[in-house]
Amino acid sequence: MAKLDNKKTEKVVLRSQGREVWRRLTKNKGAMLGLAIIIILTILALTVDLFIDFDTQIAAIDAKNRNVAPCAAFPFGTDNMGRNLLYRVVYGTKYSLFIGVMGTVFACVVGIFLGLMSGYYGGLVDDIIMRFIDIIQAIPAIMMGIVVVSALGASMTNLIIAIGIAGVPYLTRITRAAVLTVKNQEYIEAAKAVGLSEPAIMIKHILPNCVSPILVAATMQVAQVILAASSLSFLGLGVPVPSPEWGSLLSAGRSAITSHPYLCLFPGIAIVITVLAFNLFGDGFRDALDPKLRK
Repeated sequence: MAKLDNKKTEKVVLRSQGREVWRRLTKNKGAMLGLAIIIILTILALTVDLFIDFDTQIAAIDAKNRNVAPCAAFPFGTDNMGRNLLYRVVYGTKYSLFIGVMGTVFACVVGIFLGLMSGYYGGLVDDIIMRFIDIIQAIPAIMMGIVVVSALGASMTNLIIAIGIAGVPYLTRITRAAVLTVKNQEYIEAAKAVGLSEPAIMIKHILPNCVSPILVAATMQVAQVILAASSLSFLGLGVPVPSPEWGSLLSAGRSAITSHPYLCLFPGIAIVITVLAFNLFGDGFRDALDPKLRK
């Protein structure tokens, strides 16, 4: 009976904490605006193949409608091959969000593992891991991406790996800092006293109490990954053409930026809105999880 009561109490506490975080989050108008944009973009990315055909509406060339300025028929205009820029920008949502999320997942998996090892064991393990992280962090993210993509070849998978590696130091440091604040707590000492293995302690007791800062860092990291991926695609090292990733669209339109500025304007606006949405939500999420802001 005591165990059942403890489980019920824990569920009630978790539920009340979740509701309190959500209540504070809903009071932040910027965070809710960012969340609304993220939801819309996610739905768009998941359903875009249902109403836009890649072969006929994205990759097909229409010589009769080359370089048409924005109008009723083509709200975003057309490029030098007659392709509808609106369809291409909307379809590019799928690529940019997928790269942003998967690049962040890659960075989180590696960064959380290294951060756990470094923060929990300390000593020589901590020194080795953190010096390795210092080396990676000393290389600019774009330079790291250029090196990895140049070595492995231009593809979406290689782009995700390149951007993910660049994001590992940030997630590692966040995780390590969170672990250092948790590992000396009394309940960790109690878990050691009852004979739990070190992997069990790290996974069941330490990591769950480090989730909040990691989630905030991951949310902010998505925006950085999208920006970095767009930069590499702009340099021709991202998603291969004719896939309409936003950075590739910017690169394709830069040669005609003076005569047809809309070719760069609309993909640029899409990048700005997406990055701004993740940053707004990340800031609001961080504030909602901050116990110092509770009233």
